[in-house]
Amino acid sequence: MSRPVLPPRFEPHAIEARWQAHWAEGAYFRAPDRPRGTPFVVPHPPPNVTGTLTMGHMLGDTIRDTLVRWHRMRGEPTLWFLGIDHAGLATQVEVRRRLAKQGIRLESLPREEVLAHVEAWKREHESHILQQLRAGGFSVDWSRYRYTMDPAAIRATREVFVRLYDEGLIYRGERIVNWDPVLRTAISDLEVKHTEEPAELLYVTYPWADGSAGGLVVATVRPETIFGDIAVAVHPADERHRAEVGRSVRVPLTDRTVPVVADAAVDPTFGNGALKLTPRHDPLDFEIFRRQEGLALPPSVLSPTGHLEGEAVPERFRGLDRDRARAEVTEALRAAGRVARTERIVHSVGRSERSDAVVEPMLLTQWFVRMGPLAEPAIRAVRDGEVRFHPERWNLTFFRWMESLEDWCISRQVVWGHRVPVYYCDACRAPTAAVEPPAACPKCGGRQLTADPDVLDTWFTSWLWPFLALGWPEATADLAAYYPASVLVTGRDIMFFWVARMMMAGYHFTGRAPFADVYFTGMLRDAQGRRMSKHLGNSPDPLDIVRTWGADTMRFALLFPNPVDQDGAFGNATLEGSRNFLTKLWNLVRFTLGHLPEGAAERAAAPRLTEASALENRWILSRWSRTAHDLDAALAAFELTRAAGLLYQFLWHDVADAYVEIAKDALASARGPAAQRESRETLRFVLDRTLAQLHPMVPHVTEELWHALPHSGDALAVAPWPDPAEAVPDPAAETEMETVLDAIRTLRNLRAESHVPVSEVPAALVRPDAAGTDRILAAQETAVLRLARVRELRRLAPGADPPPRVARAVTARGEFFVELTGAAGGAEAETLRRERERLVGLLAKAQARIGDAGFLSRAPAEVVREAESRARELAERLARIDQHLAEVPAGEGSG
Repeated sequence: MSRPVLPPRFEPHAIEARWQAHWAEGAYFRAPDRPRGTPFVVPHPPPNVTGTLTMGHMLGDTIRDTLVRWHRMRGEPTLWFLGIDHAGLATQVEVRRRLAKQGIRLESLPREEVLAHVEAWKREHESHILQQLRAGGFSVDWSRYRYTMDPAAIRATREVFVRLYDEGLIYRGERIVNWDPVLRTAISDLEVKHTEEPAELLYVTYPWADGSAGGLVVATVRPETIFGDIAVAVHPADERHRAEVGRSVRVPLTDRTVPVVADAAVDPTFGNGALKLTPRHDPLDFEIFRRQEGLALPPSVLSPTGHLEGEAVPERFRGLDRDRARAEVTEALRAAGRVARTERIVHSVGRSERSDAVVEPMLLTQWFVRMGPLAEPAIRAVRDGEVRFHPERWNLTFFRWMESLEDWCISRQVVWGHRVPVYYCDACRAPTAAVEPPAACPKCGGRQLTADPDVLDTWFTSWLWPFLALGWPEATADLAAYYPASVLVTGRDIMFFWVARMMMAGYHFTGRAPFADVYFTGMLRDAQGRRMSKHLGNSPDPLDIVRTWGADTMRFALLFPNPVDQDGAFGNATLEGSRNFLTKLWNLVRFTLGHLPEGAAERAAAPRLTEASALENRWILSRWSRTAHDLDAALAAFELTRAAGLLYQFLWHDVADAYVEIAKDALASARGPAAQRESRETLRFVLDRTLAQLHPMVPHVTEELWHALPHSGDALAVAPWPDPAEAVPDPAAETEMETVLDAIRTLRNLRAESHVPVSEVPAALVRPDAAGTDRILAAQETAVLRLARVRELRRLAPGADPPPRVARAVTARGEFFVELTGAAGGAEAETLRRERERLVGLLAKAQARIGDAGFLSRAPAEVVREAESRARELAERLARIDQHLAEVPAGEGSG
């Protein structure tokens, strides 16, 4: 491809589409069928086909692409495989909503018609999701794209169910599940959102069954379930109720009597310390019921739609929904004189994320996976370091959850999803679990079999993803070459529902961990501090961000400056900062092209410098080597924000602000041809290698700029990763250059604070702290004079007084002075006072920032150092202004 001509402005849209097409044409991202060496493998969490990707998805994909492109440029075989999730219940809910807007009830349609609507939805939204992924420029292997409902995935899912069933690890039984009475299905814990809501706490008197006066007062927010009570429980150590254990009470509004029992799970501080036990509609009540001997399990008093039903419910309340039943039962209790008192409280209420209905805990017969035997290898893997979590602080959360694991409810009462592969004989009712529908009952030979009506939880397929996507259960070449994966990048919110379960499945079905490292990203938040999500609708469509700002601007803004492993805000301010950085990079390459000789075609090599070489050349090569070394360490440690910060600091401050400004005269041949050639070679080398290092983060603009410079190869995407050893570290040059830069910064600040006009070039003085400082400043005086805009830099001997009218600053390298013309007048003093007010405000903000423990613990070290340096600089400038104001004669500038 010919070298592009760079326009004056950085305009991302034209170049991004062109380079995406170039990468696709070159098939650079297709993993080899038979890789040589250890491959680097990243599984893409399959997004749900329920809508569009959010900025949270883009954050994860940007991190994945940075890692994948880095390893690819290091010469490793790489595979980033992706797919899309059928998202059973979630997708059916979206289709249900769409049909409702058309006046159609999904529940009234035949199964085949529902599936046709779901497939239409899937095609439409899958197309948009893939468009979003392509727009981001992510280097996925599109040839290995999978779908969790494709034929191979269906077979793998059924195979897993049958194996676990045969091993006794899947069973059908009664347990408390989250029931959505609107969608009429069990839902996972992940699909339950908890909100704090007001409620009326009723203190209800249960009279003693023997007719004694009084009774036991029970506090409840659910009086409508009173008809399902089987006991009242108290804490065994509660002195108020110890003597009541073993007695019986009468359930209000019924003629039933129930016992008072003791159980340590009762919270004696809640209400009156007495708990009504309704085991079919509360998980704690069910657990207490299982521990208590002699209690009979009552029938359910709530229907699947959340209405009171059954013989235990008085006829006048049957058929009422929960809210109306709660109100009418409360009134009946009051009329019967059973309400001792009421209290307004705020408590946690679980609502279905899919329908917003209040979730009903219900004891139902469902399919479950026994998690205990599957969990042990996963726990051991994290404890022994076979699987490493990043950041490591998530280990404790993982252990806490894994060691109190409940069995997993995997059945759903919806149409869309993998069918439970179980068939019931019509003759003998024996169940048969089989990958393929059996022709006859294995037990009695009956040929009439009925399929189980339920479908499997979406996560039951998702937990197989790292090996299912590579062809399991078949012994494919991809499975042999690319399993297990190297690193999983995902959000911490699905640590348990997906990450832990994938580990369990990996060990159980392949004997190995599915990945070696897990990187948990932070959550992006909007201006109100809320997590960006599809559900809240507060995440912009990434396509809109790309159209407005460009993919690379979006990507760098996601990586820097907010730490990617912490929750952080994302918005226009971050995007503007990212675009400014890429514009700086663009202009830097354009400047370089203007100083290259005609005919330069080969990729730059590191220039061979000597001690006689220009200090700025020795310094920038040493800084590049140090940055390259730190960059590799940051990427290896998954410190993505630190890696981005290193390159930002190097390119903006070291290369653009310092090196280019100092080397401009050499590049313009003011120091002769040899110096010009050395500076050209140095700048070319530094830019070539830094573009390569930036490429994994911002691939489009770096590909464009790399091609504009002399280069070797067809694509930066597959160019070799720079080796820090290409340039020799030079600590002496770094120390000397810091002396020069400190002098320039100090003199510039003195000019600015003293409001020296831009057109004026004053004299400056320095009292060096040591002979070495004097030597360095003397050798680099031309650069100091030019960049600080002073006409001379005179030496001031120890003990000598400076001229009477100067601005003064003290640094670690000595005292610096700038001569001022005339006396300080009222106008100047007023300007200084306004500047002082401004600096006081800035310093307060800077000090608050570095005093914030949260900032210090979360921000990358480079960002913290920069904030601390900024606070010091502001304090020094404030002190200098105070000194100038002290020299103003009394009364001047007061108006």
